[in-house]
Amino acid sequence: GQFAEFSPAGGEYQNTNEFSPLSHVLGDGGVGISALAFDAQEELIWMGNQAGHVTSYYGTQLEKYTSFQVSRGEGVRSILTTERGILALTQTRLRCQIRRGIPVFTHHSANMLEMQCMLRYPQRPTQVLMGGIQDKMISFDLEKCKESQLLDTGGSCAVLRYHGRFVGCGDTTGKIHLRDPHNLTIQHTLDTHSGTLSDFDINGHHLVTCGFARHHGNLQAVDRFLMVYDLRIMRSINPIQCLVEPCQLRFLPSEHTSKIVVMSAAGQVQLVDMADVDNAKLDLLQLETGGGMALSMDISPSNHCMAFGDEHSGISVYSQAGNTEPVFNLFPRETEFADHLLSYPHMSIDDPMAIYSSIPLPHLPP
Repeated sequence: GQFAEFSPAGGEYQNTNEFSPLSHVLGDGGVGISALAFDAQEELIWMGNQAGHVTSYYGTQLEKYTSFQVSRGEGVRSILTTERGILALTQTRLRCQIRRGIPVFTHHSANMLEMQCMLRYPQRPTQVLMGGIQDKMISFDLEKCKESQLLDTGGSCAVLRYHGRFVGCGDTTGKIHLRDPHNLTIQHTLDTHSGTLSDFDINGHHLVTCGFARHHGNLQAVDRFLMVYDLRIMRSINPIQCLVEPCQLRFLPSEHTSKIVVMSAAGQVQLVDMADVDNAKLDLLQLETGGGMALSMDISPSNHCMAFGDEHSGISVYSQAGNTEPVFNLFPRETEFADHLLSYPHMSIDDPMAIYSSIPLPHLPP
């Protein structure tokens, strides 16, 4: 599944893939991987599936770390990692667990009907913002374990992203509301695609979206163009045409270039360079999804790795092609593992010469 660029000089194809396959694992449960999240603190990647199960994997070789059920009958829509543990959002519940798998709390309320996404950001450090395909958005206090604010979405809030000046809330009709991070009042509204909005991301002063376009007869088709907005002037600038049908996207920020990782539902991934909008250098990957749909993706905090989840419970991790020692986090916190059980020498019950003192007594209080 590698694509290449034609080099007129040598008359040969040159591979231009910036990322190469690193590891692949089948998630628990045999159902679709509906949520993926690299841990912001430790060398872990978390997956949530359509059967409400969460599993974590340690390191780039994806060694299984913890695995637990967070919901019966509801798929995991979104996963966030925090200092103390992880947050898993399902259709009607928010579950908090410590990384070792012990539950902390489960929150459910009449305001949670069709939840979809969540966000934490610096201006409200103790809160998590939750949105969904419903007309209420919830600000939840993680310390008090209660809802602290309800906001009208005007229809829905399917995607939440943070930018220093704004909290971006994308609704399914194609509008993105940019809210003040302090009081969450709407400051600006961007009209993006003529059909449904699929995803958007913000980096620097650029906001990029993907979605559907309405054609004659009101039929919707995937819009091949990414809409690009300059947040300094709040206007759209030149859209970027993709070779894949964009379904999800993430910025891949670096010091030199601004690239966007674009994933299609068919499992094709294109790295789009915002400075090279003519696609002069093609960078395309075909995920090994076994013919299934690609459902989820995430970029590691180090930008060394990308992860993709599919409907056949496959998780594929790609790393920078030239990086021999990729990591998820540049300065990770140490991950806590279970203590190894001590083994003692074998002794026959009939052996009169057995040395019982070789097995230490447990420490007993006086």
